[in-house]
Amino acid sequence: MSDEAMPPGAAAEADQAAVKGVARPTSIEQRRRLVAESLQVGNLGNNARDLPVQADPTHDCQIELSVEDIRPYEHNPRRANNAKFNEIKASIRASGLRNPFTVTRRPGESHFVVEAGGNTRLLAIRQLWAETREPRFHKLGVLFRPWRSESHVLTAHLIENEQRGDMNFWDKASGVVDLKARIETEKGTTLSLRQLEEEMKALGLSINTATLAHYLFATERLGILGEAVIDLSGLDVKTLQPRLNAMKRYAQTRTSLAEDELYAMVFEPVFRHTADEYRRRSSFSIAAVCRACEEELADVLGEPVAELRMALEPAARSPQVSVGGSPTEPTVSTANTGMAAPRHSAQAEGAIPANTECAAVHSRVIEQVHVCAGLVGISDCLRSDEAAPLGYRMDQLPIPAPADVLHPSQQWAWQLLTLVSATAAPPEGFAAGDQCASDSTLRVPDQPVDAFQFDAAFFGWLVDANDRTASACWDLIGLVREFRSSVSMPGLPCSEIDAEDA
Repeated sequence: MSDEAMPPGAAAEADQAAVKGVARPTSIEQRRRLVAESLQVGNLGNNARDLPVQADPTHDCQIELSVEDIRPYEHNPRRANNAKFNEIKASIRASGLRNPFTVTRRPGESHFVVEAGGNTRLLAIRQLWAETREPRFHKLGVLFRPWRSESHVLTAHLIENEQRGDMNFWDKASGVVDLKARIETEKGTTLSLRQLEEEMKALGLSINTATLAHYLFATERLGILGEAVIDLSGLDVKTLQPRLNAMKRYAQTRTSLAEDELYAMVFEPVFRHTADEYRRRSSFSIAAVCRACEEELADVLGEPVAELRMALEPAARSPQVSVGGSPTEPTVSTANTGMAAPRHSAQAEGAIPANTECAAVHSRVIEQVHVCAGLVGISDCLRSDEAAPLGYRMDQLPIPAPADVLHPSQQWAWQLLTLVSATAAPPEGFAAGDQCASDSTLRVPDQPVDAFQFDAAFFGWLVDANDRTASACWDLIGLVREFRSSVSMPGLPCSEIDAEDA
């Protein structure tokens, strides 16, 4: 083939190759080979391995995921197994997943987590997929929400479980304390209880400072009980805490034990024994725990338990105890001079002064008022009031948050305590000048007590022998009767319980 027959431009390329010292192809076969080699270029390399995956949506939206893509939220506050698991699984098997999961995904992770409840349903549907391999249990339509924070997701689970009534006391207390730690980590600082209350409120969880303090005590001091005793309730802790505190104060007057040592040597062995007994018998009594702690402390101190228990009684610690718990010096009013004088001077030696009996019973009444209020969680309503017959009054019950419910026993106990505070004046017959018979003692409480409904529901609660609060209210009524009887005894009038004592 002549040069004239070469394709257009081929001669020019050959000339350039010659100039560069490259051998010029001499035949059409060589040229064809060169063209074929120039076309055998491999695919470009994949340099996208290190590029991020497609970003998650920045707004709430519906997406489809396989069941393997979703994992339970590992910090779910409800740790106890759901007693209705088999029912939930059977319902999903029959009707499918009625409410879609709400999921989210932490930055940088490949899997999604349940964002607000649903861990039990996810476990059920995973089992159904493994058992049946039905596609309806594999591909799921879910609601995706962008990741906000760890504290936000934990709060969502707390709220969801609380609304469903799925959490026992210990799970909720542990969850709230965990939330406290996460909020403080995200803020980079330690927060006061008031600040924590505001932060949790901003997240949608309404918990007051008193409840936060209650949860902190429980998780810090009662872990042995809480981890083992599912039946441990908030009322149990409110009963146990003041008793342990009283034993701690008493022990510190006898020994040099620090609080941590006292718990390690005295209280925690009792807790461990209680936990072991609960595992064997599934029964639990907070009163038995209190008694066991007293016996253990008495043994450590080397003194009779009866002596210790007497010392723990407010009437034994001081003849008079105010609502705030501060002892006061007893005084009497002399009719002629108005000067204060020791009470025992007005009584014959060896006799039990009527006024001392009045003061002792009064302190027991106040102590029992605290017990009743604490058992139903309304201690925040209890206030000192010098104008009231017994020196206290009940503030209005707080309006519960939407997610909370005011238990009927709280209303009934509040009404009883209000009635006692307003109507427990001594019987008639005292001189008009006596304080216990003055008009101020008959003051009507802030809320009308005639709204009280003595109906079948209240009566059923009051006579329930297994209800600790009802039993405590019966004890209070008995003490009120004893108080009224003591002030009618011969001797000095009850006016000797002055305003500072009340």
